[in-house]
This record gives sequence, C-alpha cells and structure tokens, in this order.
Amino acid sequence: MKRILLACVVASCVLAGAGYAGVIVSTHSPVWAPWCLAMGANGAVMSLMALGASRRGTLAPALRWTFLGVFVLCAVSFGAALAMPANEGAAAPLLFGFPERTAILLYGVGVVPMFILPFAYALTFDASTLSADDLARVRAAHHALSPDERV
Repeated sequence: MKRILLACVVASCVLAGAGYAGVIVSTHSPVWAPWCLAMGANGAVMSLMALGASRRGTLAPALRWTFLGVFVLCAVSFGAALAMPANEGAAAPLLFGFPERTAILLYGVGVVPMFILPFAYALTFDASTLSADDLARVRAAHHALSPDERV
C-alpha cells in the first residue's frame, strides 16, 4: 500500500508540474493546464493524507474508501468549476449565497471534506494508532539510547 501511495504522490506532482510547465513555456495558457493543476494538486493532497494515515504499511479499508470518495468529490468539484462558463458578475446566479463556481469549490473542496475526514479518522482511531506492543517497542528503543541521544 505504501508503494502505491508513494507512486500516487509522484504521479500527482508530475501532473501538477506538467500543468505549470504548460503555462510557463506557452505564451497563452493551454486548455489542459488548469485541469492538470487541479487534478495533480488534489491527488497530491489526498495521497499524502492517506500516506500519513497508513500504519504498518496498510490503510484501514474504511479510510481507503473515505480518501477515494473525497478525492472523487474534490475532482468533480474542480472539474465542474473548470467546465462551467465564466459568468460571474452582478447578474450571475447564486448558489447558497455565492456565485455558482465559487460555491462549488467552497463547499465541494472545503466544507464537505472538512466534515468527512475528521469523522473517518475518529471512527478508525483505535485501529490506526499505536497498539500497546508498538508503544512498548518505542519505549524500549528510547531507553536503549544513551542519555546524550535522547530528545
């Protein structure tokens, strides 16, 4: 699982880098560049969060589905905002008090994941934290250090 997550981090960073490179080397922004940036940044964030939540080389099944679902939610939100026509102005339609594209990004990328991810972590806390054996191993390794090496 760790190798897959690391590969996802690298692939996401390459995708975001390709988007930046497309903008830098071109005189005008290519149509594909914002898509690369949106999907690459989203993939990097979700992959790094999953990598941080993995324990002993694996990720709890509930967290796998949670991170995948939040990735899809954010990708769809970014995609919808990128695909919609730029019609923000005084007469633009509002969605929950914001221009449509802004509302999609604010709620789809910010608010909804902010409620999903902490609950998923709380529900899997016991399975994804250090066990008593792990803690004993850490304490033994700490006591094996000389007093100068201890932090």
